Amino acid sequence: MKNILQTGIQNARNVGRYIFGSGCLSELESLLKSRRSEHESPVIFMVDEFFRDNREGLVELPCKSEDQLIYVDTRDEPTTDGIDNIVRRVSRENKLPCAVVGVGGGSTLDSAKAVSNLLTNKGCASDYQGWDLLRFPGVYKIGIPTISGTGAETTRTCVITNKANDLKLGMNSEYTVFDQIILDPDLTATVPRDQYFYTGMDAWIHCVEALSGRYRNPIGDAFSQQAIELCRKVFCDSDMMNE
Repeated sequence: MKNILQTGIQNARNVGRYIFGSGCLSELESLLKSRRSEHESPVIFMVDEFFRDNREGLVELPCKSEDQLIYVDTRDEPTTDGIDNIVRRVSRENKLPCAVVGVGGGSTLDSAKAVSNLLTNKGCASDYQGWDLLRFPGVYKIGIPTISGTGAETTRTCVITNKANDLKLGMNSEYTVFDQIILDPDLTATVPRDQYFYTGMDAWIHCVEALSGRYRNPIGDAFSQQAIELCRKVFCDSDMMNE
């Protein structure tokens, strides 16, 4: 038993809190209510551009008049310049938001994590591309994935491209981890079936990689093994491609 647990990592960080289940997006309002009353400041919603004209499934997004709703262009991966522009836009209010909420795929969630970090750490996004360069925790952040595969809702990094030097690096830090995630499978209803399958295979491959790596831990192994079993049940089903 002792050897089984010796997988390379003894002190692992994970997302603080999870809410999981069909329709659980409705819990977002109650989560934000306490933040609003405690800090008396707005919420920043960063939402995948796809939902600008496809609000199905996001009707319960509790965006109030004082909040900022920012649609994230996901045709390309996040860039340092793009993140800096969003931070400047948010900072014009001269009041630190009580929360940053990311809703979408990997690019949107990574953007939300980066913006949260830069609101409390002075400088530009490029200053923090690397390992443990952030000095302070970011603004409280909630991740709400609408597609599977990337794992951006659970990682301690957000991948950003610096086009000036053609460098693609993560903002790797324990401060990058989401404080809360909401996993509502209903939000995948608008994903095209082929993309639904491709991103599912992405999730499966991530699990295989995790179980084959040198820096592992028993909790990560358990998640990966269970996820592989779920992938088999979902994506090997004969009616998987049906709506």
